[in-house]
Amino acid sequence: MSLSETWVVTKTDTSTAAIESANTVFTVCNGYMSLKGNLLEYREGAMPSTIINGVFDLADMVAFIRPTKHERRYLDPEYFDSAKPSPSVANLPNPLFTQVIINGRELSFTRGRISNFKQNYDLKSAVYSYSFDHESLDGKITHVEMQRFASISKAHLALMRYTIQPINYNGEIIIRAGIDGRVRSNLKGDRQFDVTQTNGKPGECRLTAKTRDREILVEIGISNEVIEGCDTMNRAVMEDALVYNVLAFDATQGEKITIDRHIAIACSEDSRHGVTCNIDEELDNSTAIGYESEIASHSIEWARLWEQADVKIEGDDLAQLYLRFCLMHIISAAPRYTDRLSVPCKLLTGEYYQGTTFYDTDLYIEPFYLFNFPNLAQTCINYRYFGLENGRKIANDLGYKGAKFAWQAGPYGEECLGRWWRFTHTNIHIDGDVAYSLMQYLWTTGDFNYLAEKGIDILVESARFYVSRSVPGPEVGTYSLVNVAGPDEGHCESTNNFYTNLLAKRTLQWAAESLERIKAKDEHAYSKVLSRLSISKDEPQEWKKVADGLIFYFDPKTKVYEQCEGFYNLLPAPPDLLANRAEWFVTVFPYQALNQPDVVMAMVMFRDQFDSEVKRANWEFYKDKSMNFSSMSFVINSMMAVDMGEMDYAYEQFLISAGEDLDEELTGRKDTAQGIHGTASGGAWMAAVLGFGGVSVSEDALHINPKLPDKWKSLGFNLTYRGFKLKVQIESSEISLTVAEGTEGTFDAVVNGDKMSLKSGDILRVKIDN
Repeated sequence: MSLSETWVVTKTDTSTAAIESANTVFTVCNGYMSLKGNLLEYREGAMPSTIINGVFDLADMVAFIRPTKHERRYLDPEYFDSAKPSPSVANLPNPLFTQVIINGRELSFTRGRISNFKQNYDLKSAVYSYSFDHESLDGKITHVEMQRFASISKAHLALMRYTIQPINYNGEIIIRAGIDGRVRSNLKGDRQFDVTQTNGKPGECRLTAKTRDREILVEIGISNEVIEGCDTMNRAVMEDALVYNVLAFDATQGEKITIDRHIAIACSEDSRHGVTCNIDEELDNSTAIGYESEIASHSIEWARLWEQADVKIEGDDLAQLYLRFCLMHIISAAPRYTDRLSVPCKLLTGEYYQGTTFYDTDLYIEPFYLFNFPNLAQTCINYRYFGLENGRKIANDLGYKGAKFAWQAGPYGEECLGRWWRFTHTNIHIDGDVAYSLMQYLWTTGDFNYLAEKGIDILVESARFYVSRSVPGPEVGTYSLVNVAGPDEGHCESTNNFYTNLLAKRTLQWAAESLERIKAKDEHAYSKVLSRLSISKDEPQEWKKVADGLIFYFDPKTKVYEQCEGFYNLLPAPPDLLANRAEWFVTVFPYQALNQPDVVMAMVMFRDQFDSEVKRANWEFYKDKSMNFSSMSFVINSMMAVDMGEMDYAYEQFLISAGEDLDEELTGRKDTAQGIHGTASGGAWMAAVLGFGGVSVSEDALHINPKLPDKWKSLGFNLTYRGFKLKVQIESSEISLTVAEGTEGTFDAVVNGDKMSLKSGDILRVKIDN
């Protein structure tokens, strides 16, 4: 990657590994659909990937388990034989199919000599382009250019401009441009759909497919419009699962051939999300408007989004580029065309993890939406609300009351792994994670009407689950949560995991407190909640009793919380364990070692509820025990290091989180080809704004207490808080806070320790003591 400026990602490496990684990096997406960044002329290796958010089918995930020499405590072989296929995102037909035939020979990226190769991602407008010169084995040089984007303002539309230019020859050039239904899952290698219909005519192709198990209909249409060059033939060809236009040109040396492709994609799930589309009308309208007008309106919308979302770092171009790359992908993947889907942890850039949603979204991606586009944060919470139906079924199947959210959740909140994967029933902190994200939403937006309408259902059903999941502890009035796993995941069958118990405790308390809040505000709404959820008179007291009795192992001498029962009795980690962290799933269970932060993560989430002495003691005890396997590790390390004043380490960990997909050497894992690390992308924003920017919310105030890395001259960002638009500018000696005009009322803020009340139009400057 070259660093020319902070709005463009450029790659020039033509190695196989680099190309496979770049396929992910250059994915175009608009929240409804995505098209991976594959080179059209490079057909070896991974299949092209076309994804519609929420279109899943089934896959045999047990068969996907890779052999390893390491013990895998998270697997339960007892359930292997009874395992059923699992929901998995479907890789759909490829609407970018392109073949270039020059005098009877195909132009192939892997045959001949490639020069002047460059891939660019214009982050400002989310437009991907590449270009190169190809010299064939018989010496013919052809210049190739491609540009494409997924329209951010039109859910079903993507566009591509493709240019071929003969440099040193005349001759016949044939371009086959169409839709390829022969693609297979990159996860499993099988086809997840059947092509049911293909048709075409000059300049147009249509393909309809149906997913094999869920029977979701997918319609894809393209229009190929010749912009430069004069075609001598334009006809449609329909082969098995493939439909394309054949465009022939008598090419002249130096003259360009340019084809604009308009792509429309729709599916039978669209009615559920209120975004139905007629493919023919969509394409007719787009071709009438034209490519230039479409890219202009797309760019205007992106400018509007960046006006709110950009985070400006002065004095560090590398960090600036990394962070903007992360934000571009999070904005692209946002569920803007639905009120009931969320964001997969790989965003929409790959099929790994089956395209499912983890708690990563609730805790790492959603905060960016919350402070910039709160309507999108609400959509992510709606997804959890609508997932309660499946959550109740999951809890019931496990023998418990209430609802347990899926560990790897599909579009309906369904669990996408079976009992053979222990995390599906031991990682019960997921309910607390969702509750935490809900409370952050309420405190940040002030939208407490949402609490009575939907949010209380999440809290009550989660509280019921935790009560039924708890068992009496060794002392009267105490309670334990057994056979659980915290974020560490390396100790996946532990008792009284600190993180899990803390999230459960807070969830139980929030459920009881929220009921009282609704009652105090609106007796009628309170009665409706009691009736809707069949809440008994004594139930909230039971929640409080279990919350008060959950066990935590705190040593008042060392100030350290034991991660789980018996953690101190485990063996010290061998000296070479951390050196092996680049390997997949090195066994940490027998040792005092962690896959990723656990106790420390809880203290970052509840950063104002632990004093500095306790945080310091736990940081120093657990920091060097973490393998940092997960991409969620680095933001937690960075934010805790900021609180501890370890600014060099905080910056180092931030840079890994922000840059790990653009520079895979930062982690050594080299797995970007499987999809963008969405957790790290959201985490980069968190580390910058919540960490270095010092932003947090309590129940009644916005807090800003920044500490900048030495090399940063300033940090600037926008926030949305309780309906107010704020512009924050942080320099080494001053915090500037500007509240935009237009919102009535006031809000409380604590800036660098000083509490104040602010209103529209206020401009505040606070000195920072260095």
